Amino acid sequence: MAALENKVILSLEDLEEQLGGTKLDLFAQKAESSFLESTEKIADYIVSHRDVRAIFVSGPTSSGKTTFTDRLVSRLLDLGKTAYRMSLDDYYQIDIQKYDEDGRPDYESLGMIDTSLASEKIERILSGEPTTMSLFDFSKRVRVTGDLLPTAHLKKDGLLLVEGLHGLSVDISGIIPREKWVGIFIMPWGEVVADRRLIETQEVRLLRRIVRDSRHRGAHALATLDYWPMIVSSERHYFAEYLANADFYVNSMLSYESLIIAPLALADIRSAMESYERGDLKPSVFMKNTLPPKPFADLPKAVAMAEQLLHDLPRIPAAPIRIVPSDSILNEFL
Repeated sequence: MAALENKVILSLEDLEEQLGGTKLDLFAQKAESSFLESTEKIADYIVSHRDVRAIFVSGPTSSGKTTFTDRLVSRLLDLGKTAYRMSLDDYYQIDIQKYDEDGRPDYESLGMIDTSLASEKIERILSGEPTTMSLFDFSKRVRVTGDLLPTAHLKKDGLLLVEGLHGLSVDISGIIPREKWVGIFIMPWGEVVADRRLIETQEVRLLRRIVRDSRHRGAHALATLDYWPMIVSSERHYFAEYLANADFYVNSMLSYESLIIAPLALADIRSAMESYERGDLKPSVFMKNTLPPKPFADLPKAVAMAEQLLHDLPRIPAAPIRIVPSDSILNEFL
């Protein structure tokens, strides 16, 4: 059973002291090295337990599951193992749709995953069968069909890494004997403080999500803020269970990340607020399938959240993106 540990607590003074030249680069390198070390320790553990065939990686949105899992795969390959990563995001079944009281569609709950199909694929891969995988096109919000689907084929001692919000659900990990899998729960856990908390743990993920949605999902900052209550509400049902099911907890908050993510999120929020004030704000991409149609769930609430962030985030100093290594977990959001 894993537990939250190694919380990152930083003051504005801590961050400001790291600015400038060599000191800043070393600050980033130390954070990245610490994160890599935790990945390597888990990989070493997996390799030393020869009965293990599967690794299930779970964590809430914007925790860095995909990049962490990819780095874990790379480390296992370096150690002489064969490994394959499977994303549960490719098993969405969005024809089964639920909404909250404000009309936000639920893309987060376990029911949105075709667990039967995912479990079938897991069992076939672990049995050594060549297996045609599923692929979900998030831009079109449909499953891909045809000849473009990837194929997985593991050797007898190969490792399957399954990552996704619900990776540690018993409906997924519970299909194989407990001694044959390792569970990892990943989530950023930390805060930035001044005279009060400027960035709390949940906001670490919120800022990452704002930056990623703006750059990769065609969603402006107010759309992300408007949808955020659905994410928070859904996660409450799974957080404790999945953490308890894990063997390892990984804190994915990098000590320098607020110097990068906070200024970018601030710019995205300012841009969205300017559109809102001009009256040309685009409807939320997350509300497209709402019945009856509506552009936002609760725009005044989203605007109020944006205004609070506009008040707090300018206090966070900025650092150049160049200090982020090409293999950093932050690139999942940048």
